[in-house]
Amino acid sequence: MDNRTVLRHFVLVFVVTFAGIFVLLRSDLVGHFAYLVEKGRLRAIRESLPSAEELAARSIPARQVARLVSPAVVYIETESLLSLSLGRERAASPEDGPPPDGEEGGREDYRLPGWGPWRMTGVGSGFVIDAEKGYVLTNHHVIEGAEVIRVQLADGRRYQARVVGSDPETDLAVIAVEADRLHQVPFGDSDAVEVGDDVFALGNPFGLAGTVSRGIVSAKGRSNVAIGDIVYKGFLQTDAAINPGNSGGPLVNMRGEVIGVNTAIATQTGRYDGVGFAIPSSRVRDLLPKLAAGQRVVRGFLGIVPVSVNDFAEVAAQLGWKEPYGALVARVEQDTGAEAAGLQEEDIIIEIDGTRLEDKDQLMELVGAQAPGTVLTLRIWRDGGIITRQATLGQRPTP
Repeated sequence: MDNRTVLRHFVLVFVVTFAGIFVLLRSDLVGHFAYLVEKGRLRAIRESLPSAEELAARSIPARQVARLVSPAVVYIETESLLSLSLGRERAASPEDGPPPDGEEGGREDYRLPGWGPWRMTGVGSGFVIDAEKGYVLTNHHVIEGAEVIRVQLADGRRYQARVVGSDPETDLAVIAVEADRLHQVPFGDSDAVEVGDDVFALGNPFGLAGTVSRGIVSAKGRSNVAIGDIVYKGFLQTDAAINPGNSGGPLVNMRGEVIGVNTAIATQTGRYDGVGFAIPSSRVRDLLPKLAAGQRVVRGFLGIVPVSVNDFAEVAAQLGWKEPYGALVARVEQDTGAEAAGLQEEDIIIEIDGTRLEDKDQLMELVGAQAPGTVLTLRIWRDGGIITRQATLGQRPTP
Protein backbone atom coordinates (compact mmCIF):
# COMPACT_ATOMS: atom_id res chain seq x y z
CA MET A 1 0.00 0.00 0.00
CA ASP A 2 1.53 3.31 -1.09
CA ASN A 3 1.63 6.49 0.93
CA ARG A 4 -1.25 8.01 -1.03
CA THR A 5 -3.57 5.13 -0.12
CA VAL A 6 -2.58 5.30 3.55
CA LEU A 7 -3.35 9.03 3.57
CA ARG A 8 -6.77 8.45 2.04
CA HIS A 9 -7.56 5.82 4.69
CA PHE A 10 -6.42 8.18 7.45
CA VAL A 11 -8.56 11.01 6.16
CA LEU A 12 -11.59 8.71 5.86
CA VAL A 13 -11.19 7.45 9.44
CA PHE A 14 -10.77 11.02 10.69
CA VAL A 15 -13.89 12.20 8.86
CA VAL A 16 -15.99 9.28 10.08
CA THR A 17 -14.77 9.71 13.65
CA PHE A 18 -15.40 13.48 13.63
CA ALA A 19 -18.83 12.97 12.10
CA GLY A 20 -19.73 10.48 14.82
CA ILE A 21 -18.57 12.83 17.55
CA PHE A 22 -20.53 15.69 15.97
CA VAL A 23 -23.70 13.57 15.81
CA LEU A 24 -23.29 12.57 19.44
CA LEU A 25 -22.74 16.16 20.57
CA ARG A 26 -25.31 17.74 18.31
CA SER A 27 -28.36 16.68 20.37
CA ASP A 28 -26.75 17.96 23.57
CA LEU A 29 -25.78 21.24 21.90
CA VAL A 30 -29.29 21.72 20.58
CA GLY A 31 -30.79 20.97 24.00
CA HIS A 32 -28.38 23.36 25.70
CA PHE A 33 -29.17 26.06 23.19
CA ALA A 34 -32.91 25.56 23.73
CA TYR A 35 -32.39 25.78 27.49
CA LEU A 36 -30.56 29.11 27.11
CA VAL A 37 -33.36 30.46 24.95
CA GLU A 38 -36.03 29.37 27.51
CA LYS A 39 -34.00 30.80 30.38
CA GLY A 40 -33.78 34.13 28.61
CA ARG A 41 -37.52 34.12 27.91
CA LEU A 42 -38.37 33.42 31.54
CA ARG A 43 -35.98 36.14 32.69
CA ALA A 44 -37.67 38.61 30.35
CA ILE A 45 -41.10 37.67 31.74
CA ARG A 46 -39.92 38.11 35.33
CA GLU A 47 -38.37 41.48 34.53
CA SER A 48 -41.66 42.61 32.98
CA LEU A 49 -43.58 41.92 36.20
CA PRO A 50 -44.14 44.68 38.78
CA SER A 51 -41.44 45.05 41.37
CA ALA A 52 -42.03 44.14 45.00
CA GLU A 53 -42.35 47.85 45.76
CA GLU A 54 -44.92 48.34 43.00
CA LEU A 55 -46.96 45.33 44.19
CA ALA A 56 -46.87 46.59 47.76
CA ALA A 57 -48.07 50.00 46.58
CA ARG A 58 -51.00 48.39 44.76
CA SER A 59 -51.94 46.35 47.85
CA ILE A 60 -51.72 49.23 50.28
CA PRO A 61 -55.47 50.13 50.15
CA ALA A 62 -56.55 46.53 50.75
CA ARG A 63 -54.02 46.05 53.51
CA GLN A 64 -55.07 49.27 55.18
CA VAL A 65 -58.74 48.32 55.08
CA ALA A 66 -57.98 44.96 56.71
CA ARG A 67 -55.83 46.62 59.39
CA LEU A 68 -58.45 49.29 60.00
CA VAL A 69 -61.49 47.04 60.40
CA SER A 70 -60.08 43.83 61.90
CA PRO A 71 -59.64 45.22 65.47
CA ALA A 72 -63.40 45.87 65.64
CA VAL A 73 -64.47 42.37 64.53
CA VAL A 74 -65.29 39.88 67.29
CA TYR A 75 -65.70 36.13 67.60
CA ILE A 76 -69.01 35.03 69.16
CA GLU A 77 -69.58 31.69 70.81
CA THR A 78 -72.94 30.66 72.23
CA GLU A 79 -74.21 27.89 74.48
CA SER A 80 -77.77 26.66 74.66
CA LEU A 81 -79.46 23.73 76.35
CA LEU A 82 -80.88 20.97 74.18
CA SER A 83 -83.24 18.53 75.87
CA LEU A 84 -83.76 15.25 74.07
CA SER A 85 -87.18 13.84 74.89
CA LEU A 86 -89.24 11.07 73.38
CA GLY A 87 -93.00 10.69 73.25
CA ARG A 88 -95.46 7.85 73.64
CA GLU A 89 -99.14 7.65 72.95
CA ARG A 90 -101.61 7.47 75.83
CA ALA A 91 -104.71 5.34 75.18
CA ALA A 92 -103.61 5.05 71.58
CA SER A 93 -105.34 1.70 70.98
CA PRO A 94 -108.36 -0.17 72.31
CA GLU A 95 -106.11 -2.54 74.25
CA ASP A 96 -104.85 0.35 76.35
CA GLY A 97 -108.32 1.19 77.54
CA PRO A 98 -109.60 4.71 78.14
CA PRO A 99 -107.34 7.40 79.61
CA PRO A 100 -107.53 8.09 83.36
CA ASP A 101 -110.28 10.39 84.61
CA GLY A 102 -109.62 14.01 83.76
CA GLU A 103 -107.08 13.20 81.04
CA GLU A 104 -107.34 13.01 77.30
CA GLY A 105 -105.66 10.63 74.95
CA GLY A 106 -102.52 11.96 73.29
CA ARG A 107 -98.74 12.12 73.69
CA GLU A 108 -96.85 11.88 76.94
CA ASP A 109 -93.30 13.26 76.97
CA TYR A 110 -90.61 11.54 78.97
CA ARG A 111 -86.83 11.59 79.04
CA LEU A 112 -84.60 8.54 78.98
CA PRO A 113 -82.32 8.22 82.03
CA GLY A 114 -79.01 9.99 81.35
CA TRP A 115 -80.32 11.71 78.21
CA GLY A 116 -80.19 15.49 78.17
CA PRO A 117 -80.23 18.24 78.71
CA TRP A 118 -77.25 18.63 76.39
CA ARG A 119 -75.20 21.74 75.80
CA MET A 120 -75.06 22.85 72.20
CA THR A 121 -72.51 25.42 71.04
CA GLY A 122 -72.60 27.78 68.10
CA VAL A 123 -70.22 30.29 66.59
CA GLY A 124 -70.63 33.51 64.69
CA SER A 125 -69.22 36.97 64.18
CA GLY A 126 -69.98 40.54 65.10
CA PHE A 127 -68.40 43.98 65.17
CA VAL A 128 -68.19 46.85 67.64
CA ILE A 129 -70.53 49.73 66.84
CA ASP A 130 -70.14 51.71 70.09
CA ALA A 131 -66.76 51.49 71.82
CA GLU A 132 -67.89 53.45 74.89
CA LYS A 133 -70.95 51.33 75.63
CA GLY A 134 -69.41 48.07 74.47
CA TYR A 135 -72.15 47.47 71.92
CA VAL A 136 -71.60 44.78 69.29
CA LEU A 137 -73.83 44.20 66.26
CA THR A 138 -74.49 40.67 65.03
CA ASN A 139 -77.26 38.53 63.53
CA HIS A 140 -80.32 37.55 65.53
CA HIS A 141 -79.89 33.94 64.44
CA VAL A 142 -76.36 33.88 65.91
CA ILE A 143 -77.58 34.52 69.47
CA GLU A 144 -81.16 33.22 69.23
CA GLY A 145 -82.01 30.92 72.13
CA ALA A 146 -78.53 31.22 73.66
CA GLU A 147 -78.23 30.96 77.42
CA VAL A 148 -74.58 31.98 77.39
CA ILE A 149 -72.94 34.36 74.91
CA ARG A 150 -69.19 34.81 74.92
CA VAL A 151 -67.29 37.38 72.89
CA GLN A 152 -63.61 37.20 72.04
CA LEU A 153 -62.05 40.45 70.90
CA ALA A 154 -59.43 40.69 68.17
CA ASP A 155 -56.72 41.09 70.83
CA GLY A 156 -57.72 37.82 72.51
CA ARG A 157 -59.66 39.19 75.48
CA ARG A 158 -62.82 37.23 76.31
CA TYR A 159 -66.05 38.48 77.92
CA GLN A 160 -69.54 37.23 78.59
CA ALA A 161 -72.11 39.31 76.73
CA ARG A 162 -75.75 40.23 77.32
CA VAL A 163 -78.45 40.85 74.74
CA VAL A 164 -79.49 44.49 74.47
CA GLY A 165 -82.00 44.23 71.64
CA SER A 166 -82.89 41.79 68.90
CA ASP A 167 -85.19 41.73 65.88
CA PRO A 168 -85.95 38.42 64.14
CA GLU A 169 -87.64 40.08 61.17
CA THR A 170 -84.43 41.79 60.05
CA ASP A 171 -82.13 39.18 61.66
CA LEU A 172 -80.23 41.83 63.63
CA ALA A 173 -79.18 41.94 67.27
CA VAL A 174 -77.16 44.20 69.56
CA ILE A 175 -75.21 42.60 72.41
CA ALA A 176 -73.00 44.30 75.00
CA VAL A 177 -69.72 43.50 76.75
CA GLU A 178 -68.16 45.21 79.76
CA ALA A 179 -64.81 46.00 78.15
CA ASP A 180 -62.58 48.98 77.55
CA ARG A 181 -60.07 49.85 74.83
CA LEU A 182 -62.50 48.84 72.10
CA HIS A 183 -62.33 49.84 68.45
CA GLN A 184 -65.44 50.56 66.40
CA VAL A 185 -66.10 50.95 62.70
CA PRO A 186 -68.37 53.52 61.01
CA PHE A 187 -71.26 52.78 58.70
CA GLY A 188 -71.17 53.67 55.02
CA ASP A 189 -74.03 54.32 52.61
CA SER A 190 -75.26 51.05 51.12
CA ASP A 191 -77.59 52.97 48.81
CA ALA A 192 -74.52 54.50 47.11
CA VAL A 193 -72.94 51.10 46.45
CA GLU A 194 -72.82 49.96 42.83
CA VAL A 195 -72.58 46.48 41.36
CA GLY A 196 -68.89 45.76 40.76
CA ASP A 197 -67.59 47.73 43.75
CA ASP A 198 -64.81 46.04 45.71
CA VAL A 199 -65.80 44.80 49.16
CA PHE A 200 -64.29 42.84 52.05
CA ALA A 201 -66.08 40.29 54.25
CA LEU A 202 -64.61 39.87 57.73
CA GLY A 203 -65.46 37.28 60.34
CA ASN A 204 -64.75 33.83 61.69
CA PRO A 205 -65.65 31.15 59.11
CA PHE A 206 -65.53 27.65 60.63
CA GLY A 207 -64.19 29.29 63.80
CA LEU A 208 -61.11 30.66 62.02
CA ALA A 209 -60.88 34.00 63.79
CA GLY A 210 -59.75 37.13 61.99
CA THR A 211 -60.47 35.97 58.44
CA VAL A 212 -60.69 38.54 55.63
CA SER A 213 -61.99 37.73 52.14
CA ARG A 214 -62.33 40.00 49.14
CA GLY A 215 -64.87 40.21 46.35
CA ILE A 216 -67.30 42.56 44.66
CA VAL A 217 -70.92 43.60 45.03
CA SER A 218 -72.64 41.12 42.72
CA ALA A 219 -76.18 42.49 42.94
CA LYS A 220 -78.47 44.70 45.02
CA GLY A 221 -81.99 44.24 46.32
CA ARG A 222 -81.98 40.43 46.43
CA SER A 223 -85.19 39.07 47.93
CA ASN A 224 -86.71 35.71 48.89
CA VAL A 225 -83.65 34.78 50.98
CA ALA A 226 -84.87 32.22 53.51
CA ILE A 227 -83.23 31.88 56.94
CA GLY A 228 -85.11 29.46 59.14
CA ASP A 229 -88.82 30.19 58.86
CA ILE A 230 -88.46 33.81 57.77
CA VAL A 231 -87.94 35.09 54.22
CA TYR A 232 -85.82 38.25 54.01
CA LYS A 233 -85.76 40.96 51.37
CA GLY A 234 -83.46 43.64 49.99
CA PHE A 235 -80.07 41.99 50.51
CA LEU A 236 -76.75 42.95 48.99
CA GLN A 237 -75.23 40.02 47.10
CA THR A 238 -71.47 39.47 47.06
CA ASP A 239 -68.97 36.88 45.85
CA ALA A 240 -66.63 37.58 48.78
CA ALA A 241 -66.23 34.24 50.56
CA ILE A 242 -68.85 33.84 53.32
CA ASN A 243 -69.09 30.55 55.21
CA PRO A 244 -70.68 29.22 58.41
CA GLY A 245 -69.28 31.37 61.22
CA ASN A 246 -69.22 34.56 59.10
CA SER A 247 -72.78 35.46 60.10
CA GLY A 248 -72.90 38.85 61.82
CA GLY A 249 -69.55 40.03 60.50
CA PRO A 250 -69.17 43.26 58.52
CA LEU A 251 -69.11 43.72 54.76
CA VAL A 252 -67.02 46.85 54.17
CA ASN A 253 -66.11 49.07 51.25
CA MET A 254 -62.65 50.29 50.25
CA ARG A 255 -62.88 53.05 52.85
CA GLY A 256 -63.32 50.56 55.67
CA GLU A 257 -66.98 51.56 56.15
CA VAL A 258 -69.63 48.97 56.91
CA ILE A 259 -72.10 48.69 54.04
CA GLY A 260 -73.66 45.42 55.14
CA VAL A 261 -73.92 42.66 57.74
CA ASN A 262 -72.98 39.24 56.37
CA THR A 263 -75.97 37.00 56.99
CA ALA A 264 -76.56 34.13 54.57
CA ILE A 265 -75.30 32.14 51.59
CA ALA A 266 -76.96 30.40 48.66
CA THR A 267 -75.39 26.98 48.45
CA GLN A 268 -76.00 23.39 47.43
CA THR A 269 -73.17 22.12 49.63
CA GLY A 270 -73.60 24.04 52.89
CA ARG A 271 -70.35 25.85 52.10
CA TYR A 272 -69.27 28.85 50.03
CA ASP A 273 -70.51 28.58 46.44
CA GLY A 274 -69.82 32.17 45.39
CA VAL A 275 -73.15 33.70 46.44
CA GLY A 276 -73.41 35.48 49.79
CA PHE A 277 -75.91 37.95 51.20
CA ALA A 278 -75.58 40.93 53.52
CA ILE A 279 -78.16 43.18 55.19
CA PRO A 280 -77.66 46.71 53.77
CA SER A 281 -76.30 49.29 56.19
CA SER A 282 -79.16 51.69 55.39
CA ARG A 283 -81.61 49.24 56.96
CA VAL A 284 -79.30 48.61 59.90
CA ARG A 285 -78.96 52.29 60.74
CA ASP A 286 -82.72 52.78 60.71
CA LEU A 287 -83.16 50.07 63.36
CA LEU A 288 -80.12 50.66 65.54
CA PRO A 289 -81.64 53.33 67.83
CA LYS A 290 -84.42 50.96 68.91
CA LEU A 291 -82.19 47.91 69.15
CA ALA A 292 -79.60 49.81 71.18
CA ALA A 293 -82.34 51.05 73.49
CA GLY A 294 -83.67 47.53 73.99
CA GLN A 295 -87.01 48.47 72.47
CA ARG A 296 -89.21 46.08 70.55
CA VAL A 297 -89.30 46.92 66.87
CA VAL A 298 -92.87 47.48 65.69
CA ARG A 299 -93.78 47.92 62.04
CA GLY A 300 -96.58 49.40 60.07
CA PHE A 301 -99.27 47.15 58.60
CA LEU A 302 -101.46 48.13 55.67
CA GLY A 303 -103.67 45.05 55.66
CA ILE A 304 -103.42 43.67 52.13
CA VAL A 305 -101.97 40.61 50.43
CA PRO A 306 -99.99 42.06 47.49
CA VAL A 307 -98.41 40.39 44.46
CA SER A 308 -95.96 41.93 42.01
CA VAL A 309 -97.35 43.18 38.71
CA ASN A 310 -94.39 41.61 36.92
CA ASP A 311 -95.48 38.21 38.21
CA PHE A 312 -99.07 38.74 37.06
CA ALA A 313 -98.58 40.83 33.93
CA GLU A 314 -101.50 39.20 32.08
CA VAL A 315 -103.89 39.97 34.94
CA ALA A 316 -102.62 43.56 35.11
CA ALA A 317 -103.06 43.94 31.35
CA GLN A 318 -106.66 42.75 31.62
CA LEU A 319 -107.17 45.51 34.18
CA GLY A 320 -105.76 48.01 31.68
CA TRP A 321 -102.36 48.44 33.37
CA LYS A 322 -99.51 47.76 30.96
CA GLU A 323 -96.55 49.18 32.88
CA PRO A 324 -93.94 46.76 34.34
CA TYR A 325 -94.21 48.04 37.92
CA GLY A 326 -96.69 48.19 40.76
CA ALA A 327 -98.24 45.88 43.36
CA LEU A 328 -101.56 44.15 42.66
CA VAL A 329 -103.93 43.78 45.61
CA ALA A 330 -104.91 40.11 45.84
CA ARG A 331 -106.83 40.43 49.13
CA VAL A 332 -107.89 43.13 51.58
CA GLU A 333 -107.90 42.13 55.24
CA GLN A 334 -110.85 43.08 57.43
CA ASP A 335 -110.59 45.75 60.09
CA THR A 336 -107.37 47.21 58.68
CA GLY A 337 -106.19 50.55 57.37
CA ALA A 338 -106.52 49.24 53.81
CA GLU A 339 -110.19 48.39 54.31
CA ALA A 340 -110.87 51.74 55.99
CA ALA A 341 -109.19 53.54 53.06
CA GLY A 342 -111.45 51.75 50.60
CA LEU A 343 -108.85 49.58 48.89
CA GLN A 344 -110.27 46.76 46.80
CA GLU A 345 -109.09 43.53 45.26
CA GLU A 346 -107.54 44.07 41.81
CA ASP A 347 -106.38 47.58 42.72
CA ILE A 348 -102.83 48.21 41.52
CA ILE A 349 -100.82 50.39 43.89
CA ILE A 350 -98.28 52.33 41.82
CA GLU A 351 -96.98 54.93 44.30
CA ILE A 352 -96.58 55.35 48.07
CA ASP A 353 -95.93 58.90 49.29
CA GLY A 354 -94.60 59.88 45.86
CA THR A 355 -92.25 56.88 45.53
CA ARG A 356 -92.86 54.68 42.52
CA LEU A 357 -93.64 51.17 43.65
CA GLU A 358 -91.67 48.54 41.73
CA ASP A 359 -93.06 45.37 43.29
CA LYS A 360 -94.64 43.80 46.38
CA ASP A 361 -91.29 43.54 48.16
CA GLN A 362 -90.79 47.28 47.97
CA LEU A 363 -94.33 47.81 49.22
CA MET A 364 -93.72 45.57 52.24
CA GLU A 365 -90.42 47.32 52.95
CA LEU A 366 -91.83 50.84 52.68
CA VAL A 367 -94.84 50.04 54.84
CA GLY A 368 -92.77 48.10 57.39
CA ALA A 369 -90.38 51.01 57.78
CA GLN A 370 -93.21 53.20 59.09
CA ALA A 371 -94.62 53.25 62.60
CA PRO A 372 -98.21 52.23 63.30
CA GLY A 373 -100.49 55.25 63.00
CA THR A 374 -98.59 56.70 60.04
CA VAL A 375 -100.82 57.96 57.23
CA LEU A 376 -99.65 57.03 53.73
CA THR A 377 -100.77 58.51 50.44
CA LEU A 378 -101.39 55.78 47.86
CA ARG A 379 -101.80 56.26 44.12
CA ILE A 380 -103.85 53.44 42.70
CA TRP A 381 -104.82 52.22 39.24
CA ARG A 382 -108.49 51.26 39.20
CA ASP A 383 -111.03 50.96 36.40
CA GLY A 384 -108.74 52.50 33.79
CA GLY A 385 -107.73 55.55 35.81
CA ILE A 386 -105.59 56.70 38.74
CA ILE A 387 -107.14 57.50 42.12
CA THR A 388 -105.61 58.59 45.43
CA ARG A 389 -106.34 57.17 48.86
CA GLN A 390 -105.09 57.93 52.40
CA ALA A 391 -104.40 54.85 54.52
CA THR A 392 -103.58 54.77 58.25
CA LEU A 393 -101.23 51.94 59.16
CA GLY A 394 -101.88 49.45 61.90
CA GLN A 395 -99.28 47.28 63.62
CA ARG A 396 -97.81 44.34 61.77
CA PRO A 397 -98.45 41.05 63.57
CA THR A 398 -95.37 39.35 65.08
CA PRO A 399 -94.10 36.67 62.67
